[in-house]
Amino acid sequence: MLNFIVLQHLDIESPALIAEVLAAAGHQLTTIHCDQGDALPVSMAGIDGVVIMGGPASVNDASMQQELAWVEAALDRGVPMLGICLGAQVMARAVGARIMPSPVRELGWFPVMPTAESAGDSIFCSMPDALPVFQWHGETFTITDAMHLVATNPQVPAQAFRLANAQYGLQFHIEIDTSIIASWIAYGASERTALGHEGIALLHKDTARYLNAMHGFCRQLVQAWLNEVALHHPD
Repeated sequence: MLNFIVLQHLDIESPALIAEVLAAAGHQLTTIHCDQGDALPVSMAGIDGVVIMGGPASVNDASMQQELAWVEAALDRGVPMLGICLGAQVMARAVGARIMPSPVRELGWFPVMPTAESAGDSIFCSMPDALPVFQWHGETFTITDAMHLVATNPQVPAQAFRLANAQYGLQFHIEIDTSIIASWIAYGASERTALGHEGIALLHKDTARYLNAMHGFCRQLVQAWLNEVALHHPD
């Protein structure tokens, strides 16, 4: 059994399907509710991997600096990590990337494509070309020399990257379900305004079309990530 820490920034941004796959494989998850003031672990001992979820904050906010420093230390120690949306941006910033407004505010379903780097990557080598994934972000990040870009799209190139030792950041959400999407729409006044009634209707239509395929990729990705984590486990 492996022990995973989940850094969660909002109740409605849970690891969802990612947690289901990890739990079904017999592993332990401990959730740190960062927005509720939970303390980050003092020691990395006994932590086999970290999952960092999304949230409404920006990595540039003062409130994120303690977490950023913790993630930087965990990456330096080679702790396996999977960052989703804000989580990916935290990882990117920890290795020197700039966090900035996205050229396109991706809200809803957008295709992502594999890169030349993904062909030799144990996780992204099997990602379908132009896979529609769910996006919910207004910021993006630059790609530094430490980052290997494994998924992209023409409008927002920084979609997924690999660092080292099973360390991956994904700008998009592979973990969500229809109820989570509904809760985000209800929570996000700015996003509702940006989408409008027609945009929300299209989002729901696309969810019905694309969710199952994305869930299939999510299960595949998490299992492949677990295989990488096991390779780096001292046992």
